[in-house]
Amino acid sequence: MEVYENNNFLICYNTFDEIEAKFFEKIINYIIYYPIDWYNFLENILKNRLMISYGNTALIVSLEILTPQLKNSFNRIYDCMQSSGVVLNVIETKGFLIIYVYSKIISDFFQNSGYWLEYVTYYASLELGLCSYRGALLKTTDGKIQEVDVIIEYNSNLFLIECKDTHTYSNDDLVKLNNLRKIINSNTFGVFVCSKKAPNVDFLKHEIELIKYKFDYLEFRNNLKDYISRKLISLN
Repeated sequence: MEVYENNNFLICYNTFDEIEAKFFEKIINYIIYYPIDWYNFLENILKNRLMISYGNTALIVSLEILTPQLKNSFNRIYDCMQSSGVVLNVIETKGFLIIYVYSKIISDFFQNSGYWLEYVTYYASLELGLCSYRGALLKTTDGKIQEVDVIIEYNSNLFLIECKDTHTYSNDDLVKLNNLRKIINSNTFGVFVCSKKAPNVDFLKHEIELIKYKFDYLEFRNNLKDYISRKLISLN
């Protein structure tokens, strides 16, 4: 874990080694260029505990209940894993495929079905040439530490981004993000990235920007760019 220090805050953030970076480059490209296929894998395999379960750094896939379409989606993801070197060992037994992966970072990507959106947001910010931190712990001057999915820093302006794949969040999540934004003594903005908008959640009231990911990466990246540009221009 690396550290970035500012007079008003301290950011600890995760980094990749060479093998992990290769895997995430491949999986993000897959998500970008094959959005329908990824959505099929995400909703019908990754979020289905009958299809996939976990044990430490092992992924356990039920081969017997994979339909031909789902098997195609799974095989493409498996190819990404194999070609990037994150598959350490594979055991097939009693209709299950047990895949031992390279690190907990790789395992966590699959175990938490919302992490993909965090990684996509992080990569979009890098493509925009922005200084970004993923999986960050932010420590404020009052000594409190809060986890933030993605932080973008531009000339001491901070964009704190929370990523939610589903609508299982509430106004409490917005309050938490907005309070953190106010604690930091600099120009700080709160952003919520999600694939589904939750009912009865008031983003405007809590001064949080909503950016939806509609499985169109270029549109999403442009929306992120437009929002950040508008905020930076308004400061001038």
